[in-house]
Amino acid sequence: MTSVSTVAVGANMAAAGAAKARHGMNEAIARLSTGVRSMYGGDAGGASQAHQIRAEGRSAFMAARNSEDGISYLQTAESLLLEIATLNGRLRELAVQKLSTGTLDTGDTAAIAAEEAAIVAAANDIDAHALNGKDLVAAIIVAKDYDGTLSTLGATSALTIAKTVASVDGQNVKIAKNLGLVAAGLQALKGHQAAMYSMGANAEAAAARIQDTDFARESASLAKFAILNQSAMAMVAQANQSQSAVLSVLQ
Repeated sequence: MTSVSTVAVGANMAAAGAAKARHGMNEAIARLSTGVRSMYGGDAGGASQAHQIRAEGRSAFMAARNSEDGISYLQTAESLLLEIATLNGRLRELAVQKLSTGTLDTGDTAAIAAEEAAIVAAANDIDAHALNGKDLVAAIIVAKDYDGTLSTLGATSALTIAKTVASVDGQNVKIAKNLGLVAAGLQALKGHQAAMYSMGANAEAAAARIQDTDFARESASLAKFAILNQSAMAMVAQANQSQSAVLSVLQ
């Protein structure tokens, strides 16, 4: 059995330990500097899951922004409908005024007819308004799915010259119905938006818990591997020094 080997076993083992310690240091440094726990293959499954959750969370935030656009759209439609309701109220006044046939002459009747025509023209102009190419009154919208899909519920609120008070009241019922649809759409979109903001925030938090670096743990790992690296390098020097003692025996 040989007592002396030409292979520096101790030095090789110490060098292997130093290499392992350097890898550990590099991993800890990468995770601490990027804030990502899955760096250097730390958690492949967790990384995949976190990316998916984070993507869904960001999509939820975008859906909330889409809801905000829808809310603005409906608020504009609501303002237009309220103006149409005011004009229709004036048409009712004129319809009642026309009932006083015994006191109206031809000029009065012509003046009433002219005002009615002007009111209807104004109402129809309002009814035709669009925002970003979308009809504001004819298309009453409400949130349907979490991805921000919208569905059409309402119908036009254009006015016509009223023959009777009852016909004016019929138009008012139509306007009131569309105002109700707008209000329902606004409430639905607000609820939808709140849900999407909550979903986005919780998804972001979940992804962070899965993927973000545990700074206390990685800082401790960095200190540990730094010590091991220094110790391993010292052992490499010690092993090489022991091998040199063999040469002194041969001299």
